[in-house]
Amino acid sequence: MRPFPLTSLADNVREDDSFAFPGPVGRPISFSIVAMSQAVVSESFEHTGTSGVSHEGGREFEYRPVPVSAPVSLILGLCSAMSLLTVAGVPVAFFGLVIGAAALLKIARSGGEFGGRKLAIAGLTLSTLFFVTGIGKQAYAYATEVPEGYARTNFTYDIAKKGFVQKNGVGAFHDDVAALDGQKIFLKGYMYPTNQTRNIQEFIFCKDSGECCFGGQPALTDMILVRMGEGQTVDYFQGLISVAGTFHLNASGGGADLSPVYSLDATHWAISSSAF
Repeated sequence: MRPFPLTSLADNVREDDSFAFPGPVGRPISFSIVAMSQAVVSESFEHTGTSGVSHEGGREFEYRPVPVSAPVSLILGLCSAMSLLTVAGVPVAFFGLVIGAAALLKIARSGGEFGGRKLAIAGLTLSTLFFVTGIGKQAYAYATEVPEGYARTNFTYDIAKKGFVQKNGVGAFHDDVAALDGQKIFLKGYMYPTNQTRNIQEFIFCKDSGECCFGGQPALTDMILVRMGEGQTVDYFQGLISVAGTFHLNASGGGADLSPVYSLDATHWAISSSAF
């Protein structure tokens, strides 16, 4: 049913057009059609709000769209709490920081068109907090994890990549690696998996997990035979570990598939507290 055009009614009726009805005491009750129609039209406009505004209980609520980056920054901020447990949480916190800052900038430049400022602030705050805390935790662990009297040595760059050299037509250890013979060093790497997983007294120590987890044959320069001290045993761990001990060259090694040319008489073994 089509609505009756009240405004047309008001335009076509003269102001002096009115009706009279007998009142309860014989007095006529009259009203103007124009006045009535104008009142109805006026009331209809009063109840028609602007787009995005709601009137409830005499209070005005304004609804504004929220950019996707605002809640995303909050989610990343919450997820970045894992930086307290693993270094993998640090890049998550960094992305949350960037997205939170971008969300705040977008909201600020919108001139009030976008909402979600509190979400973006919360996400940015959490991401910044856990980013700084995660970096600080890693830095502290790195500075304190080497036992006293041992030198930090990078397995990849200080040993594995040095390889072998030719001296008088004969293969020999690189001078830099030979200089480590008999030295107390601290290394990080991975345990090569074998059938034994508990109470291990010696194991093959590899420079990276690629050679361990996929069953590849490590190169001679990429593995070290680690022997634990008297009465010391360890359990197999798949992740990054730290070992410290006295480094030795084993010129007679390399004859079998897993016969390293390097060995380490270990005094310390631990799950690595830092990722570097």
